[in-house]
Amino acid sequence: MSMILRNGWPKGHGTLAPYQVTFSCHISQFGEAAVIRWRDDCLHRLGALSGSMPDMVSELGSIVQELGFEYCSYVLKTPLLSANDPELAWASTYPDAWLERYFSQGYLEIDPLVRAPLRGHAPLVWSAAAREDCGEFWEEADAHGVRHGWALTTYGRGGTSGVLSLARSGSALTADELNAREMQLMWLGQTVQGLLSAAHQQRHLPGPSCELTSREREVLRWTAAGKTADEIGIILGITARTVNFHITRCVSKLDVVNKTQAIAKAMLFDMLY
Repeated sequence: MSMILRNGWPKGHGTLAPYQVTFSCHISQFGEAAVIRWRDDCLHRLGALSGSMPDMVSELGSIVQELGFEYCSYVLKTPLLSANDPELAWASTYPDAWLERYFSQGYLEIDPLVRAPLRGHAPLVWSAAAREDCGEFWEEADAHGVRHGWALTTYGRGGTSGVLSLARSGSALTADELNAREMQLMWLGQTVQGLLSAAHQQRHLPGPSCELTSREREVLRWTAAGKTADEIGIILGITARTVNFHITRCVSKLDVVNKTQAIAKAMLFDMLY
């Protein structure tokens, strides 16, 4: 595990226990109920760590192993006085040997998985052997077993951004695998962004200035349980339009950019109940 802050380098790191994945195994499709249970479990596993980035990324590593990846990293950028000089926090479960090489060579400054995804909102699927940019970087990554992966950039209020990067040493990602898993991976990226941004706000800024109403908390809890606006409307006896109004109010009050981040922040600030 490794973490760096703005203008600093890591003071130490380790890895998760060795993990072997049979990538030829069948990628099963989750049913709706299973997805809801999975999201609820992940939210509680990550939310229980009080916004500690190393602990959260370690737990995230366990979660993504279940989805077919050996390694993960997360970069959170939080603007301070200038967007050109952000606070940078980074944590990873990549192999020790790769991390030592990565930092000794200053690869954070050129890492395409940190830089390239910041150009847009779409996930980036990559294979080290197929990349033509930063040739030496990719050759070394491949030699250390960081061969195939997936990355996503998410954005929060105030110019914050996060990059979730997942990797493995086995086979490249297939279209069927992405169809089965990508929505879960994107949900993880948004949830980690919400939790870590809220934790940063807890440490450095005052909490949300407005309380959520009982109905807003109720709507947010059902949203966290995976219910749609139509389903929540039936449960609460209101229209889907009213449900969406309450969700929009929650997003505004919590100063986030979407309902996934709103759920994560409300949970961290103990505002869901």
